[in-house]
Amino acid sequence: MRRISILVGLCCGLWAVKGQAQNYDQQLQRASAKMGQQDYCGAVREFQVAFADSTKAGPFDVFAGTIAAANCPAYRTQALQWLLRIPRFAELSVTAQDVRNIAQEAGLRSLYDAPQWHYFLAQMQAHSQRREKAAQQAAQQWLTSAQQNALPSPARRKQYGSAVPGFARYTVSADTVRAPYLVYVPQSYDPTTPAPLLVYLHGGVASATQFRINDPGVAQEPIFRAAEEQRALVLYPYGRKSFGWVEHKVALAAVRQMVAEVQARYHVNARRIYLGGMSNGGTAAFWYACQQPRGFAGFYALSAMPVSSLGPLRFQTLASGPPLYSLNAEDDDVFPYQEVAAIYQQHSAQAPQWHFESRSTGGHGFLYGSDGLTALQALLVQLMGSPTK
Repeated sequence: MRRISILVGLCCGLWAVKGQAQNYDQQLQRASAKMGQQDYCGAVREFQVAFADSTKAGPFDVFAGTIAAANCPAYRTQALQWLLRIPRFAELSVTAQDVRNIAQEAGLRSLYDAPQWHYFLAQMQAHSQRREKAAQQAAQQWLTSAQQNALPSPARRKQYGSAVPGFARYTVSADTVRAPYLVYVPQSYDPTTPAPLLVYLHGGVASATQFRINDPGVAQEPIFRAAEEQRALVLYPYGRKSFGWVEHKVALAAVRQMVAEVQARYHVNARRIYLGGMSNGGTAAFWYACQQPRGFAGFYALSAMPVSSLGPLRFQTLASGPPLYSLNAEDDDVFPYQEVAAIYQQHSAQAPQWHFESRSTGGHGFLYGSDGLTALQALLVQLMGSPTK
């Protein structure tokens, strides 16, 4: 899941909260404009009017108001009052690093000598410690639950037992690595009926120093909700920089091992196994589609660059092999759309099974935007067909 600290929220201009009354939004916009002009006293007056209804103000807004008041000597008392209001927000989410950053915030320098400042920092530190403890408990519960849901290796081939809907965690041996992966079981799963299987390779592999098995936030990945619609199982391998699908063939081979294990434990329709992913994972989907498509019914790629560091892609495989559906945003600032489109234009004649689609907005992470799930579902319907009820 993505965390936005108080300081990042301030710098990005999170002055308004969606769903608030328009006049509140306008008041904060005026306060923001005055702060931009360094008219801090004028900004405080705008904040005071906006904060008259305490049910609307959030911690980001109050923090911004505190900085404005701290830079207007006439409003020092107001600054301290707002400062002490921030820790009382139940939804406040801060880390120890956030607290360290706040303790060095130059915009609050005038409050450093006040007793309230030290009390505020202590309260914020307590918030961060409670958050860290809750995160550790959630991670442990996540690991325990996923481990308990894992199915044993079947005693006989094609002998499928019932499976608890939700997540189960497994590992495979690959070279010297125990590579972890999740299986997501949809509510519709029936061990007597073969189900489609969606293999999903996550992005961010190049920057992941460890397998992120302790993060319960993975459950929020849109692919799992999309799988419910498709009545499909999901295989979700974990990757990292030193063992991932960007540069390591052993990691790519491990994915096939995982598919075989899933087929042994769950009733998978062997003719309806689809592989895809987002960003780095989408690039890997191109590699499989062009280099080793055997065993897959189709491929899907989101925000992906169709260039492999493992060597030139054989786009001609997409002349008669399984189809590949890709979707890129035209405002992607990680993998520029024009570069992806140019590669498609260069190879489209020899790769008629590559179905290249675009969207005007959403950036590299459009999958996690307000309509990202809808876009993913539409892409999967094109690839897999409408789900059978």
